Amino acid sequence: MRLRDGCRALVRVWGLLLLLATALAAQGSIDWSRKPVVLLTMGQGEEVFEKFGHNAIVVWDDAIGEPVVYNWGTFDFEQPNFIGRFLTGDTKYWLARSTLAQTIAQYRYLNRTLVAQEVQLAPGQRVRLVAMLAENALEQNRYYRYDYYRDNCSTRVRDALDAVTGGVIRRTMEQQPGEGSYRWQTRRLLAYSAPLYFGSQLVLGVDAGRPLSGWGEAFLPRSLAQSLMRVELPATDDVPARPLLAPADTLFRAERTAEPSTVPPRVGLAAVIGALVGAVLLGLVRWGRVGAAAAMLTWSIATTVVGVILLLAWFATRHEFMANNPSVALLNPIWLLGVVAAVMVLRSGVSPFMRSALRWLLIVAVTGTAAAVLAGHAESAMEIAALVLPGHAAVVYAADRYKRRTSARNALS
Repeated sequence: MRLRDGCRALVRVWGLLLLLATALAAQGSIDWSRKPVVLLTMGQGEEVFEKFGHNAIVVWDDAIGEPVVYNWGTFDFEQPNFIGRFLTGDTKYWLARSTLAQTIAQYRYLNRTLVAQEVQLAPGQRVRLVAMLAENALEQNRYYRYDYYRDNCSTRVRDALDAVTGGVIRRTMEQQPGEGSYRWQTRRLLAYSAPLYFGSQLVLGVDAGRPLSGWGEAFLPRSLAQSLMRVELPATDDVPARPLLAPADTLFRAERTAEPSTVPPRVGLAAVIGALVGAVLLGLVRWGRVGAAAAMLTWSIATTVVGVILLLAWFATRHEFMANNPSVALLNPIWLLGVVAAVMVLRSGVSPFMRSALRWLLIVAVTGTAAAVLAGHAESAMEIAALVLPGHAAVVYAADRYKRRTSARNALS
């Protein structure tokens, strides 16, 4: 028993020493005796929701005598109906508080880079920000509806700083050119996973492809920090004109591959995947009626299900950037006709009307792709078309191969 108690005491001592070391490391080169405001920018992590980075605001808390982190990126997978809220675009996030020492220990454990930059606010601006954060952290104020592009952890940091600087940040950043679009930034950060990459391109509508300003690109924490470094605060009665952000102080550097700066279109990879799917379907079609029916049934059901999801996302959710989606021309519930055609294959053969209907669906898919390309959405449209069109062509081929034969009696009459 004494040995066990001794081990526990030793663990506690080591824990306290580690916490002390972490707290000291958190100081970096920042002079906390001046009670500064600090922008904390976190790099990528392993999980998909960590690939876009994170950030927070750090202020001095007189009540506990140390820096406190205000973080708008808090959510809980266990909250009631989390999946339903996520799917419908009604996900609840909230503002949380933690000490800087706790935050650094957490992100060191997750192997995510931490960069601190002092926000060079005037004394009055600093006081207003601290009061605003404390008010926002109250239970009745801390929750908000998360939007991955327009209202997330990073845009909340941006808006809080903009509010206490009288709109200087917005006026400056709206004049700054952003890099790419929401779609482009998403494909860049999800390029590590083919399913996530192609899935994101499939569900995003045309509005996600509009060019970004520096203000819009600030939904990414790293981009926000870069844009804020180009903001100049005007002189006040007690403070001269100065850059908004001081030079960066790296509190922890993760050992991981840097995020890609750009990602070329993956039309070639999409074409290979689409061709393989098409080849499998054609192999089943040539195997006989049962194989043809199985191929048509499988592809048509999959296409219909995805089409229903795209339409629901467009019309029945709050995912604004999933509306106006040209992918609906390629994948939609009308392809349920392929299921009817599959049943016909097993019976008397596919009727002329059904064969014509399937051909028209294929024409609509090709035309929709061409329209999206002409409208300036060539990369994503060509990628999705390369994935989908071989499967559609296989269904049309199967319907024609096992078409209904006219009996000799009907032919003579």
